[in-house]
Amino acid sequence: MIDNVASEVRPQAVPPLGGRRSRAGFWLVAAVYTLVMLGGTLPIPLYAFWAPRMGFGPFTTTLVFAVYALGTVLALLVFASLSDRVGRRPLLAAALLAAAASTALFLVARDVPTLLAARFLCGLGTGVFTATATAALGELAGPERARRASAVSTVANMGGLGLGTVAAGLFAQYGADPTHLVFWVYLASLVPALLAVIVTPETVTARQRPTLSVRRPAVPEERTARFEFLRAATAVLAAFAVSGLFSSLVPSFLREQLHVHSAAAIGAQVGLLFIVALIAQVAAPERWVSGRRAAPAFLIAGVAVFEAGLLARSLPTFVVGTLLAGTGIGLVFRRGIGVTQRLADPRRRADLLSTYFLSAYTGTIVPTLALGILDQTINQDVATLILAVTVVAITLAGALNRRSDAATA
Repeated sequence: MIDNVASEVRPQAVPPLGGRRSRAGFWLVAAVYTLVMLGGTLPIPLYAFWAPRMGFGPFTTTLVFAVYALGTVLALLVFASLSDRVGRRPLLAAALLAAAASTALFLVARDVPTLLAARFLCGLGTGVFTATATAALGELAGPERARRASAVSTVANMGGLGLGTVAAGLFAQYGADPTHLVFWVYLASLVPALLAVIVTPETVTARQRPTLSVRRPAVPEERTARFEFLRAATAVLAAFAVSGLFSSLVPSFLREQLHVHSAAAIGAQVGLLFIVALIAQVAAPERWVSGRRAAPAFLIAGVAVFEAGLLARSLPTFVVGTLLAGTGIGLVFRRGIGVTQRLADPRRRADLLSTYFLSAYTGTIVPTLALGILDQTINQDVATLILAVTVVAITLAGALNRRSDAATA
């Protein structure tokens, strides 16, 4: 039923610029997409250095991360869908400029307000780039390579997130200046990234006047398509709640509860979640990706096992939980991107992708902030247990939604 609905929408044509140029543009956008996502996780292993200098604790760490996610959400609500009107390249370039401004603020950060401003700008650029680049990849690949576009998009997203924490951890552990050198290198890398965006073919042929407004989240109009999309959005909300936990408080958990003190090891452990998610997207059997039970099962098992590792103070158990959770996140994300690309009206592709990513980043804000607040008032183990139960409940709610099952049968 869904396939018939999707096939009635004629895809937006890529301008006749030649197959070779479109293919080159596809891989350039994918490479820059990876770089932008890498920048989003560079600060994660560095909170251990900033916290004593700036005098903040776990709640401020979660607040800094939540501000990043808030910037992403604002971008998705206000700016990301602009690329449907003015073109992909202008929005991709603007997102890179926001990333450069954010990186400059990290380089001069001496207090929490500057750190918050840097993370907000970083989230703003990430939000715009995520939705715009995913739409551009789908159009540059063409309808006959839609599966490749979805796979490459998810690889760029998760791969970049994983590489960011690993790179920052290595720079912090072995570099001369833990909180500056990695940002100088990243700032320099944004220059060729901007050039790559400039030479990429534009895929939006019908330009319109840009208008700024807070857009309501878009969903497919057809009933069965709407249910399938909402199911994917619910699943990615739960998955990103887990990644939000890893991106904010897991470094402190590793130091304080599991006694891991190497910045490189902490960056690698957090990055492991995203790298496993990447591997799951590339190597998992298609039946796991297209099925409705495999991804929730891996995600729930992962949350249960890494929570058991925290409670038992067992690093090996925590690592096993990370592997399972990463697999679940990768499967959820790849399936959701594929569903969204297939159901999107080609004239408003970035609009529906913005809604999908809005759901994802909402999943990082509320649970992560709640965990930071709970950590101030109750035992940390109880706080993480509450978050784990919440994530499992959301995952089950999406996986066992009978109405959605009936609609997508």
